[in-house]
Amino acid sequence: MPGDPRSPTICIRGARAAYIGPSFALAPHTNAVATVAIALEIPFQFAVAGSIYETHWVTLIPPGVEHHLVAVGPMVFLYLDAAEDDYAQLAQTTLVNRHSALVQHVVDEPPRLEGLFARLGVPPRPPPAPHIARALRILETPPRDGIRLAEVAQVADLSASRFRHAIRELTGLTFRRYRRWRRLAVVIRSLAQGQDLTSAAFSAGFSSSAHLSTSFKATFGLRPSDLIKAGTTYDVDGA
Repeated sequence: MPGDPRSPTICIRGARAAYIGPSFALAPHTNAVATVAIALEIPFQFAVAGSIYETHWVTLIPPGVEHHLVAVGPMVFLYLDAAEDDYAQLAQTTLVNRHSALVQHVVDEPPRLEGLFARLGVPPRPPPAPHIARALRILETPPRDGIRLAEVAQVADLSASRFRHAIRELTGLTFRRYRRWRRLAVVIRSLAQGQDLTSAAFSAGFSSSAHLSTSFKATFGLRPSDLIKAGTTYDVDGA
């Protein structure tokens, strides 16, 4: 059935992303953005670092929090847009009430990221100020190797310190963490276009495939090579 694929699928639309497919043996990791984890058939075990494991069908994982998720059945992970999706409002929602609709969408039709987010009911945030939006667009295209905070702040006509505060206030993330998240999206788009892992790493500003692998595992709990070996398919928008 669509909800139990033999190989994983990754979907990207803008700064939103989704993973749909079999579970992996994920290492403890820290998501760059707020993430909704959804079990399709079997509940999973979840624990924030230092706490006890609890059983869930669906849970909202805050950004920047180290955690460990143990699953044995197919899963969906929805990665929110830090600049446009209102994580704070979603955190007040009883997500378990939306679990059935989310699962039904995966089971009844080829799942689409737009449909999953619609059934999740993510509240929108007000759009960022135009000068901040200009700066963010730099990070939504294949970045130059080593692009720095000061360069992006200049596009926003702000000092580095003021822009650092603005990006943290808008996304809930540090500039470095948000930049890494956008770079990883570039990697996925490059893989979808048929690039090998080394080329994808360079196209996203990573110094090597090893550098990419370390960053990827820290963010998702597995290496990009694990997804490639599993035969991942991609449904992505333009870079």
